[in-house]
Amino acid sequence: MGKQIEKYIEFTNGITLKGTLTIPEGVNKPPVVVMIHGSGNVDRDENAKGLQINVFKYLTQFFVSKGFATLRYDKRGVGESGGSFLEAGFWDLVEDAAAAVDFVRTQEGINTEQIILLGHSEGAIIAPAVHKKVKAQGLILLAGISECLKDTLENYQMKIFKEEVEVLKGFQGKLLRFFKIGKKAVEKQKKLFEKILTSDQTVIKDGLVKLNAKWYREHFQYNVSDELKEVACPVIAITGDHDIQVNPEQVKEIAGLTRGPSEYHIIPKMNHLLRKQEQPMSLLKLKNIYKKSAKKTLDEEMLNLIEKWVVKHYHEGTEDPNYIELDQTAAR
Repeated sequence: MGKQIEKYIEFTNGITLKGTLTIPEGVNKPPVVVMIHGSGNVDRDENAKGLQINVFKYLTQFFVSKGFATLRYDKRGVGESGGSFLEAGFWDLVEDAAAAVDFVRTQEGINTEQIILLGHSEGAIIAPAVHKKVKAQGLILLAGISECLKDTLENYQMKIFKEEVEVLKGFQGKLLRFFKIGKKAVEKQKKLFEKILTSDQTVIKDGLVKLNAKWYREHFQYNVSDELKEVACPVIAITGDHDIQVNPEQVKEIAGLTRGPSEYHIIPKMNHLLRKQEQPMSLLKLKNIYKKSAKKTLDEEMLNLIEKWVVKHYHEGTEDPNYIELDQTAAR
């Protein structure tokens, strides 16, 4: 990894958000990648209590080694940032990311006319809405969706859960089927969503658990496909075929909806944490799978694809002679 300068920064959006601006040393006016988190109470590296995945830390090391600056920040109410995580809505997170871009544009030593938004998971849903506000020069969408989050939760994740319960072998499988756990989980989720959508409260309780009802309601009223149709800058969308939290096939639609140069890739055996996963996909064993995955490095194939894309679009005067649009790539 090349030498770097790290600046601990803060910017405001009604609250104070704190993060890190990392600049490669010796590079004149590098492009900058602004990173937008996945869901949950995660910090600037996408770490949460109990699961340290360090996705943005490793991506920063990667981008700096390629001559790019990065900005990453603690989500509101997490780490050193102010505000309340539990009271933050979807549009609050959009505005926070837009404020991060506005902050970057005030900084010297970087190319403020080459700002790339990188969104992971929920961040890939947020990034197109942020782009509409701030007009970035590129989007990297990792493990995203092309529909409303409610549809993904109901039609994809719950479908997989029910199917997994139905084919699960051994005593555990018999027990789960006997108590109709798959069917009950679907019914419970449906009732919870109805409760959220009919509430006007910011935070509600589901048993002993507090839920951010505002975040759910705003997500359920938003469809990322509407914003993707307005994107005209270069886009690369990447998902792994072992991603059990989003439908990998939607990566094709993500790229296809945009109006600018776009490409998509489905990476074999890559999961939602952007790591290789040799085990079969399983929602029932997801916690253990993720704990093992977090110890691995980011998927090399994904990093290679991102490198080719940034060289093609953002290294001024440079063309990569080895860049090939693969069979799984939709490029326009």
